[in-house]
Amino acid sequence: MKTVLAVSLLMVSGVPSLAQTANVFVKGDSYQCWLDVKDIVHRRGSRVTEDEKRWILQAGHFSAMGGDVVLAIQVVSDKNKKGEDGCRIYVGVQGGGELASAGQSLNARNGSNNFRVASLISAEVEGMKKAREKKANKP
Repeated sequence: MKTVLAVSLLMVSGVPSLAQTANVFVKGDSYQCWLDVKDIVHRRGSRVTEDEKRWILQAGHFSAMGGDVVLAIQVVSDKNKKGEDGCRIYVGVQGGGELASAGQSLNARNGSNNFRVASLISAEVEGMKKAREKKANKP
């Protein structure tokens, strides 16, 4: 009985946090995608920390008595349904305490700000990729 209760508590607490993470796929070289995402987040974000080994960035750390919140961005090598190489960009809110819970529930109600951030990052990565290709094709 205790095992069933523990598993159900884990599922109930784990499922909402999984629903808060948005992801988008970008075709191309995954390492170049990581470099572009890192550049974008450093230019547009504040208080950015990076984990070069796991390709994770954390931006905009905010702390208060109610807890702390940080925007986490992760880049993962992936293939799309057609088998094309690329990267998947994950964006989610991480933190602890009441503030993190409030941020996640607000995100769920407002149509996923995480998805908007992921889409903006992927659009800028695509733009950077096209600019590089255009520059490479110049005589």
